[in-house]
Amino acid sequence: MKKIALNLAFVGSIFANELPEEFNRDIYNSGEKIFENKCMECHQKSMPIPLLMKNFIEENNKTLNLKAPTGNEISFRLKQQIGSRDEMEFHLHQTNDFLKDYLYNPDLSKTICLEGVIRHFKVMPSMKGKISEEEIEQVNHFLYFLEGFNGVNKFYHDETKF
Repeated sequence: MKKIALNLAFVGSIFANELPEEFNRDIYNSGEKIFENKCMECHQKSMPIPLLMKNFIEENNKTLNLKAPTGNEISFRLKQQIGSRDEMEFHLHQTNDFLKDYLYNPDLSKTICLEGVIRHFKVMPSMKGKISEEEIEQVNHFLYFLEGFNGVNKFYHDETKF
């Protein structure tokens, strides 16, 4: 029994060390709470990507009837479409700047979502006066790490599989 416990502790420490140094659990948790309180009226936190693609591409959003892209879709697109991924700390600043601009001045021409997804939604209302710049920074941290970094959260998906 002790060997099993030690092995589990060792494996857990390996995964804990694999997290990027830019990841901050407190900011992530704060950003998640803000997302839940201020964004989830329209944006679901996460859904499996294959289900989302089937919903949008094959079923014209009739199965899920989503009001807006999910958090994990936004997470994936932020990292794919905004700035340079060469340096994570700088990339976090770039995605934060984009998110702040988009939340305060939403415009379809700025979208990062796929055409097959975004065509199902209207442009979101401005969040100016409803969310502070500090809260946007925390939500950005949450969204940035929501998708694609193993061990950070239960919504992890292997991006190489889709």
